[in-house]
Parts: sequence; structure tokens; C-alpha cells
Amino acid sequence: MNHTPSVSVRNIVLGEGIPKICIPLVSTCLDALLNDMKKALDHSADLIEWRGDWMDDILKKGYLEEILPAVRKAAGDTPLLFTFRTKKEGGNMAASLLQYKELVKRAICSGLVDLVDIELFSDKDTVNELIALAKEKNVKTILSNHDFFKTPSGNEIFSRLKQMEEAGADIAKIAVMPESTEDVLTLLSATCKAKKELTCPVITMSMAGTGLISRLSGEVFGSCLTFGAAGNISAPGQIDALKLRSVLHILHENS
Repeated sequence: MNHTPSVSVRNIVLGEGIPKICIPLVSTCLDALLNDMKKALDHSADLIEWRGDWMDDILKKGYLEEILPAVRKAAGDTPLLFTFRTKKEGGNMAASLLQYKELVKRAICSGLVDLVDIELFSDKDTVNELIALAKEKNVKTILSNHDFFKTPSGNEIFSRLKQMEEAGADIAKIAVMPESTEDVLTLLSATCKAKKELTCPVITMSMAGTGLISRLSGEVFGSCLTFGAAGNISAPGQIDALKLRSVLHILHENS
């Protein structure tokens, strides 16, 4: 199968050309979030990820709806991804399954976010319910999995990405921790296979310094988006978004 799956979100197309740069915001209050948003836009973010699990009052009833209009306005026409990363996948805040599900549902129903992150290994019914709701509301879904301890086998990485595709994800994402340079090659090889065989774009990364090459070489191996920083990082191995863009352009011009 020779194709390049892509997903359009506002003014960007994920899966075409140079990998897009997403800048995650790990702010703890609204003022800090709006300030960090400005920095991210100054760093030419293609997409903004609001990491809700860092926001102090995010689980309080009505708080998401209270602040989202200001967050959306600050983002302008830059696509906004809402993520609540659970503790078991490296997130900052503990939440029950019900709290997680309700929060993501409220983000989807707000009409103010363009994409939501849904964790593959949440309760299966929860995953199915959230994906169906997102499709109904025309919100794109990133089905994700994060392993901060190791790198699974190439077959397992591909299998998880395939599960995401089969569950109806618009985009499939996996991030793993390398214990060796061979682990990075495993991730890149699985990415290459996924790009050729899946019908949705993929986002993959090998974390920490050892895996940095995977954040730079998406156009070569098939990852449609990479994460850069405009100050605070949300995962090991993220580098400054402006430096990241410079490298992506060098690789693009010579590929």
C-alpha cells in the first residue's frame, strides 16, 4: 500500500510535508497558561497542546468551561489539542476513570478544542464512547500510549498503533523510553511500517537524549508531528521549538 494518510485541522495538514511542531503547555493556573501560550505562538507553534493534568483546578466542576474561552481566544487560529495525561502514563495529576472520562467529554462538547488525546489503555468502553462523541462533534482524536520505562518490541509498537487505527483514531500516537540506541531503531522501524500500512497518520517518539533523533527525523520515517518546547518541557528529550524547526527544514530541503 503506497499512500500518505493525512488529517486536516484548521490551518494545518498532519501527514503532509514537514512534520508539524506541537508545543505543550504545562501551566498550573490560567495567567501562566496565557503567558505560556504567547511564548508558544512566538515560537511559531503549528499546534498547541494544553496539558490539563498540570492545571491546579481542572477537576473542579465548571472550571474547564470557565477558562476555555480565554484559552481558545489566546490560541487564535492555531489548532488546540486538549490532553489530560493520567498518572499511569506519565501525567502530573491523579484522576479516577470517571473524572478522566467526564473531563475529556466536556472538552469535546465545548466546541472550543480541535483535538483531544484519548489513552488507548483506558477502559475500552470509555475509549469507544469518547471516540464516538468526538466524531459526532467533529473533534479530531489522537489515541495515545506512553511507556516511560522501556521500548516494547517493534511488533508490539506496530500492534498498538494498529489497535488505535482499528478503534477509529484520527491519529495514532506512541512514545517510548529507549534503554539503548537499538531501541531507537526499533521505534523508527515500527514507525516506517505504520506509515506504509495504516490508514491514519502516526506520531511516534523515542524519549530522552538517546531518542532525540526520532523527534527530528519524522519526515524520513513517517511521524507526522513532533513536540518542541518554548520554555518548560512535558517529556524528556524535548528541545527548543525554534531549533527544532531549523533542523526539520534542513532535513526537508535535503530529502
